Amino acid sequence: MMRVLMAIDSYRVSGPAKGLLDFCESARGHVQPLVLAFQRGPREVTEFRREADRRRIPIQVVWERWRYDVSALGRARRVAESFRPDVIQTHGYKANLVGVVLKWRLGVPWLAFSHGRTDEGPKTRLYHRLGDFVLRRADRIVAVSAARKAALIAQGVAPGKIAVVHNAVTLPSGCVDVAAVRRELGLRGDRPLIAVIGRLSPEKGQAHCVGAMADVVRALPGVQALLLGEGQDEGCLRAQAASLGLGEAVRFAGYRRDLDRIYPAIDLLVLPSLSEGLPNVVLEAMAHARAVVATRVGGVPEVVDDGVSGVLVPAADAPALAHAIVEMLQDAPRRAAMGEIARARIVRDFSVHARTERLLALYAGLLRRRPDATDQTNGPGLGTRPVAVR
Repeated sequence: MMRVLMAIDSYRVSGPAKGLLDFCESARGHVQPLVLAFQRGPREVTEFRREADRRRIPIQVVWERWRYDVSALGRARRVAESFRPDVIQTHGYKANLVGVVLKWRLGVPWLAFSHGRTDEGPKTRLYHRLGDFVLRRADRIVAVSAARKAALIAQGVAPGKIAVVHNAVTLPSGCVDVAAVRRELGLRGDRPLIAVIGRLSPEKGQAHCVGAMADVVRALPGVQALLLGEGQDEGCLRAQAASLGLGEAVRFAGYRRDLDRIYPAIDLLVLPSLSEGLPNVVLEAMAHARAVVATRVGGVPEVVDDGVSGVLVPAADAPALAHAIVEMLQDAPRRAAMGEIARARIVRDFSVHARTERLLALYAGLLRRRPDATDQTNGPGLGTRPVAVR
């Protein structure tokens, strides 16, 4: 069985972290994983650690004394060397530094994921640039969208090194008491509700959505917008909503772990991002048969078929965003039809099983390149058919 070290910097079950855990579960019997998680702050059990433990996925935490604790890389290297992996998988610039060191020291093939990134400040941007430089040393790179692949090629990465493997989501199960969820959130049950889900930071574009809400409320006075997430822009966004006189039309609900309860309670997901890799919130909303209004950025057009499963608008265009939101909220039958088409698209093209097969095929290809290669993959994947990887 393949021994795979999976390094990631995460203390919450974010999109990349959830994808990693889903893969570990789906690939049981084919992969022996060890998750190497960078975490900082108090030595407490984080959301990510709890979820890995709940799923019985082996995890080793590397504690950092501060965000840019270089000594943590040495501790991560020692953990990895004692595990003796067959393949290294990394997510993020910090994990990429571990990947390049282990590739050099152990001669182990290295597969790096490129999800896209955020720009939070000069120091973080410097580390991301270092991570991009190191990323080119990976044996294979997984881009989460064709748009992300194009961005990597523009940065000088050889096209043949990059495989496009889209994110995936699990389909929801069970019923949700929508009225109870709305009451819990302090929302009126009879009013149209849109949700904007994601970290509150500039590249997520929430300021454009708050700006659009002024026009939306004028057209449809009862509309409510629910902003879920936390981050550096919360104060600015609250001030913006207040200055526009939006009052209770824009509600801030903070970070929520129970999004599977939230999606059924909303009428429309809005994604106003200025940049994206492939946003999991769009896939999740579509899996819940919710139509989407989103900006035409990154991998979003690879998922949302404009006018069929959702509506795409230009980035940073509040009037266009407002117009699309109003049109969708005024046409419930169209919205419902789009939601059903969206769900069917997720079932067909974005299943965890299909993504797992693609990744196992990549692992098998990496191992075949090694001089001492032996068949450790139990066949080409979870089923019997070979899998083509772009």
